[in-house]
Amino acid sequence: MKTRTLRLLTLLTFLTFFLYDCKDKEADSLEPANTELSSQLDKLELAPTKLEETPDIKLVPGKVDPTAKTLELNKSLGTVTSGNIPASVSKAAEEVSAALSDAEIKALNEVSPSQASKTVLNSQQVRSILNRVSADPKLQSYLSLFTAARLQGLPDGGRTRGVTGGTSSGPAIEAGNSDDCIARANEKFEKTKDRLDEAKSRGLEKINGAYIKDLERIQRNLEQCTGENSAGHFEALRQVGIKIANDALAALDKAKPFLRPGQYEYLKALINIQLLDYLNKVNQLEAAKIGTCTEIAAIAKARAEEVKSSNTANVEAAYNEALAKAIELRDKMIENCHNQGSGI
Repeated sequence: MKTRTLRLLTLLTFLTFFLYDCKDKEADSLEPANTELSSQLDKLELAPTKLEETPDIKLVPGKVDPTAKTLELNKSLGTVTSGNIPASVSKAAEEVSAALSDAEIKALNEVSPSQASKTVLNSQQVRSILNRVSADPKLQSYLSLFTAARLQGLPDGGRTRGVTGGTSSGPAIEAGNSDDCIARANEKFEKTKDRLDEAKSRGLEKINGAYIKDLERIQRNLEQCTGENSAGHFEALRQVGIKIANDALAALDKAKPFLRPGQYEYLKALINIQLLDYLNKVNQLEAAKIGTCTEIAAIAKARAEEVKSSNTANVEAAYNEALAKAIELRDKMIENCHNQGSGI
């Protein structure tokens, strides 16, 4: 009786040990998530990519502005009275009389704002006077300020890179092998890959959205550029200069009774030379050709495409790097499955 009981206890002990050992192996085989490799795979994310912004390439139109000294003189003309001739008025008259001959002053005073056409500007006498005034240090400060048109956001040569397609690996399950550990490793990998795919998709959508906005901005710039380079635009600039001259001449006529002999003629000549200089510089603006508006738009579009390609390549590279890491982790997990004897 004792011998039979002892045998039964021995059998039960052996059976308990066998079942416990199989259970541990089965748990290790079916739950690779409990390993450090699986934890790394769960935490794997697409590395953040700093996207390059497309520069705003557009034509910044040139301009012609009266100088501060001219504006001060024109304002002072309106304050002339019998007892007050501002110093700026007297000084301007003196500087003109010292720089120009009587014949030049007379020629200038025969010009009216309405006659200040391209024909007048192209006359040899007017050209000679303009050159003389432009070279005179004292009279230069009365001449208009000229700002040439320029291209803003010029490309730096571009850095377009080819987009390399990612390489994806399918489930690493050997033919005829239905091991649960390997299946779980592949399942983990697929979930990580789906997460990486979604992150990549969001990145590419952001890039495409920025590209669409770039094209919309380029179209707006094209329309604005076309308007700023039309004949009507430059004619409007001329009218601004003519109005400044007319206002100054009107103030001068009111001040005439209070001016000393010769001052009226000198100041009128100065106002007309300012106008002729202003109109000459507007003509220079109109004649200057940095490039047509369509050419500028083409440069801007090419740059936007380069930026899009570069950003896309960076996102693809980050994705490929993360995917390669995910494949490496999955393969190591499967190798561990084999080391566990496939749960046997």
